[in-house]
Amino acid sequence: MVRKERDSLGEIDLPDDRFYGPETYRALNNFPYDRFMDRRIIEHLIVIKRSYVKAFMEAGKLKKEIGEKIIEASDELLKNRDDRDFPLKYIQAGAGTSTNMNTNEVIANKALEKMGKPKGLHDIVSPHTHVNIGQSSNDVFPAAMRLTFYFEVKKFLKVLDTIISQLNEMAEKHANDVKTGRTHIQDASAVTFGDEFRAYADEIKFFREEGEHILGRLRRLNLGGTAVGTGANLPLEMRGKVYENLNAYYKENFYPAENLMSVEQFTSDFNRVAFWLSNLAGSIIKMGRDLRFMNSGPVAGFNELVLPAVQPGSSIMPGKVNPSIIEAVTMAAFLTRGYAHTVNEASANGEMEINVFTPVIYTSIMGSFDIMTTSIQILVDKALKGIKLNSQYAKETLINSPGTALLLNPIIGYERTAELVKEAKERGMPFLKLIREKKILTEEQIEKTFSLENMLNR
Repeated sequence: MVRKERDSLGEIDLPDDRFYGPETYRALNNFPYDRFMDRRIIEHLIVIKRSYVKAFMEAGKLKKEIGEKIIEASDELLKNRDDRDFPLKYIQAGAGTSTNMNTNEVIANKALEKMGKPKGLHDIVSPHTHVNIGQSSNDVFPAAMRLTFYFEVKKFLKVLDTIISQLNEMAEKHANDVKTGRTHIQDASAVTFGDEFRAYADEIKFFREEGEHILGRLRRLNLGGTAVGTGANLPLEMRGKVYENLNAYYKENFYPAENLMSVEQFTSDFNRVAFWLSNLAGSIIKMGRDLRFMNSGPVAGFNELVLPAVQPGSSIMPGKVNPSIIEAVTMAAFLTRGYAHTVNEASANGEMEINVFTPVIYTSIMGSFDIMTTSIQILVDKALKGIKLNSQYAKETLINSPGTALLLNPIIGYERTAELVKEAKERGMPFLKLIREKKILTEEQIEKTFSLENMLNR
């Protein structure tokens, strides 16, 4: 079964069981890419349109019988949305116009159904005149992006809380488990596993604090700017009512940016979100490298800790187990950093009063949120929580490492200590064994100099 609907380019045959209209159908055929537009932004577009229609209806600028049905249709779509009515792909016509019109058409036809009317009678309920009242794709799509990112950041901060909590717990538990520190991947002075885990926790905590600042930036919307940021076709007194409705729905405090034109033209806040996630990914990569090094071996590597075995590691070497979770998390972090580069390029290529590349900016950032959320969750649940330390082995390695030699500097001087380290390496013997052989320190002095308190400067 098909029905006919008309847009400004002519008449289109549409599947009668779908609520989208001709502009959606054209976009669907024009942009046959393989990945759907993320649905979360559509929900926020629906709420935005609901807020406008309610404001215009209550101000007497939109007939009540039309406004009420549009609101009913919007509420139903928010509750029971059929994704088949939102079939567009993430690469589409610039500025999100296609997705905006897809949303307008579905709401309009849903409202007509609630009136007992056939789909497509847009002289009664129009996607443009009624559902899109006072709006432009140029302000509502970026505003919906900001709303989506705002709520994603709020959820993501809770994810960061889980890894911070886990790392702090590990830091507390292993505060006195000593190991060899390393610089340039060479032996260095002593640290504890607790020190390592605390450093990781504090690094992630910094990103959590930065996320709170980003939330403040995202509360500023360009909603009300319409086509070019001037608010043309939106009576000034209506803007405040739209924001009132929006905040009543979300129970939040979103507000119009001081300069709507600036926020409409520039996507620097989206860059902030993308590079916040990218920089976090960089720290996760570094932490993952550390864990892989400490897990390396078990015979020919550091062998300081053992990551949980989650799957066999080789199709040919029996019993081999790889750090599979860390490898996957690292790959996801690489992708996140690549997404940030895409956002940066798209952001820099806006021109004049708009950035037309917002759909790919949106998709890249949401991709980063999704893979980083999953990555941190599996990192905590399938790696960090199950780590076992080879504490005794790590301590023995530390004691016999040239990295502890710096503790002799105050006693015999840097130059003499360096000579001893060199000799120990050349003779292939533990550093402390050479100290004892040459009777440089008494046993009492060795015990005091290389005590836990002295090694850790406590």
